[in-house]
Parts: sequence; structure tokens; C-alpha cells
Amino acid sequence: MGGGVPTSAISFFLSNFNYRPMNGTRATSWNDLIIMPPADPRSLISFLALTDQTGATQLASFLRSATWLNAAKTWVNPPISTSLPGFNATSHIVATNPYDFDAVIQTNEWNTTQAMTLPVAGLPIAAQKIMYLKADPRFTNFVYFDFAGATTSTDIQLSFRDNSTTSGNFQNSGVATVPVLAFPNSATYGGTGRALQVSLTKPGRYVMGLRIVDNTGNWSMFEMDWIVL
Repeated sequence: MGGGVPTSAISFFLSNFNYRPMNGTRATSWNDLIIMPPADPRSLISFLALTDQTGATQLASFLRSATWLNAAKTWVNPPISTSLPGFNATSHIVATNPYDFDAVIQTNEWNTTQAMTLPVAGLPIAAQKIMYLKADPRFTNFVYFDFAGATTSTDIQLSFRDNSTTSGNFQNSGVATVPVLAFPNSATYGGTGRALQVSLTKPGRYVMGLRIVDNTGNWSMFEMDWIVL
């Protein structure tokens, strides 16, 4: 009898435990991940922006990144954390069109009833990544982050976390790239209560990553578990 997991066991697992495909594939081991195609974040995100150190809003743009993957670096813990609710730091949504009265009503109801990010201190770090967001480009989700101490960055990219396990692709490139949404490297990001603004096209559960290279040259990834309703 051959080794490995029997096909019948994999089929039972997929059909009975609500298995979420990784990047649209049915990966069942790390051997599958290295040949899994990277997923394009534009399939989920219609708008993305981040507040920089000066308080200005910086719009992200699409990039086939040759620096999302970097096997030569030792990765460290990320220098940011989710902000606790407070003045100018409570996660909320905004109707993108103030004359869309249905969206305005939904916004008011959502902001009254929903806690989008961790509500109190003292939660395990692994639980702090959970975020409840609203689908539909008629809304912009605002979630807030704190940079640690004097840490800053001029190199931040966002994509699906699982793209980090792929080999990338070589479309129009001599090196492997990963599709990302990159924030302008002409700005410096740091401080507390920095708003990530995002509009999403569809509901679902998505694990995202902010790839950060900080001012001391450390490479890290801040993981977010987006539950999009």
C-alpha cells in the first residue's frame, strides 16, 4: 500500500469540515503550496489607503511585487498592533456617497451595533487579528493601528497572507512576483491611531497580511483575519 493520506480521507475532510480553499486551490500539504498560484488582492479590494506619520491619507496602488517574498531575510514580529477603541481610533464604516440614504442608514446601524476590532486590552495576541468588516464598495471600513515606539516604515504592502507560501509568478518578469497593493514609499508611516481604509467587493473570510520593512531594516508581516459580512 502506498504512503500519504488516502483520497477517501481527503474527500471526507473537504466535504464535512467546511474546508476553505487556499487561493482557490485544494491544497492539502506544503508540497501543494509551492505550486499554488498567488491570488490578486484586487479580486477582493476596490479601495485601500493608509494614514501616514503626518496624518495624510496615502492611496495604495497595484504592484507585481518582487519584494513580497524574501527568503534571505530573518522575519521578526511586526512593529504594529490593532488600536484599542478610543478618540479617533474606534473602527467604523463610512458611506462613500453621503447622498446614498440607504447606505447612510446602514452605516449608522452598523456603527451602533458592531464591534469591528478588539474591544478591550488583555486579549491573546493570536485573537487580536480578528476583524469584522462590511462588504460592498458603497462603504469604507476604517480600522486603526499603532506603531511601536519610534518605529517607522516607508515600505508597506498588503496582500493575501497565503501568497507568502507560493513561489510567485513570472508574468512579464524575470523574477518571481506577487500581486500586492503597495503604499507610496515616498511617505513615512508611524505613530498611533493610523487608519487603514478599505472597501471590499464581496463577503467571506480572508486572511490578509501587511508586509512591513521598518526603519531598522527588519522584515515582518502583520496578519489580519478579515470576516467580511
